[in-house]
Formats: sequence, structure tokens, C-alpha cells
Amino acid sequence: MKLFINDSFYISDISQGDQVAYIEHLKEKEIYDNTLAIPFPYTTEDADWWVNHNIEAIKNQGGRSTNWAIRRSEDAYLVGGIGFLGLQIGKTHKCELGYWLAKPYWGQNIMTEAVKKACEYAFREFGLIRITANVFHFNKRSAKVLEKAGFQCEGLLRKNYRKDGQIFDGKLYSLIKDERA
Repeated sequence: MKLFINDSFYISDISQGDQVAYIEHLKEKEIYDNTLAIPFPYTTEDADWWVNHNIEAIKNQGGRSTNWAIRRSEDAYLVGGIGFLGLQIGKTHKCELGYWLAKPYWGQNIMTEAVKKACEYAFREFGLIRITANVFHFNKRSAKVLEKAGFQCEGLLRKNYRKDGQIFDGKLYSLIKDERA
């Protein structure tokens, strides 16, 4: 699978060899601070597990992936990730979107376009009706990405998250297939 975001970036399957990029980019603490499932510090073992987990998942899902790499077109180097949690292909009508982007690429509209492309693909190829995304209440950049991609804020998730000994609020966003512009 290859989805072009623009002339400079595309979305494709995660593959062996991506570990180096994961380790390079996910050493950035600000990415950890704004996500729930990415460990910090991010280790070689974390990268190996994630890459191998996704390769195995493709085999178990008939050759189809639900988590992808965001790559530079010039050299296919991984600069981010996007995927769907809770998606069982052919069985579920909804899932949750997750994503991250290496800090040097922030503010370039790459993630907004990646979210649009991944969601269009998921509606078309997986038969989804509803896609949700959760953001920490303080993650204004991620909220802006979702809003620009057509997601609507459904509400505040009070005291919903626990991370690093802190409990804090989140926001729930959704994109409904029949309501897209």
C-alpha cells in the first residue's frame, strides 16, 4: 500500500530497517509527552518489537496493514507514523486513529494531509463508518490537525488519562463517513 500525501511524502507499510528512524525520532521527549503509548526513552528493543509486531500483524490480516510509516519521497526514510487502534478488518465499523510526526516536520501541514489520506483509505477499504481520535487537553497542535482534517470535537474527557503520575483531561474527536465535506 502506498498513499501519496503530496510530492514530498507518502504513507506505506512499516518494514525491517525502519528501526533506526524510530529510535532517532522518538528520542524527542515532546513526542512522548503528547502521546500515550510511545515509551520514553525509546530503545532498540522498542523499535524491534514495533516493527516485528506490525510485520506479523500484516500476515495475520491477509496482507493488509492498519499501521503505517510516513516517509519522505526522496529516500523513503520514515519520518512519522499513523494507524488505527481497535480495527479488525471486516469486523468493526469504528476504530481510533493515532499518529506522530518527527519534530523537524511539524507545522508543514504534513500530518493534516496524512490524516485525511489515511481516513479516506480506511472508510473506502475497511468499510468504517466512524473514526475517533483522542488528544490530551494541552495538545493544541494535534487538536488543530484533527479539526483541519474534518474531525469534530465531541467533548472533554475529564480526568481520563494517567501518565507519569499525573491525571489529566483529554478531548474526543470523531469523523463520520457520511458527514465528510
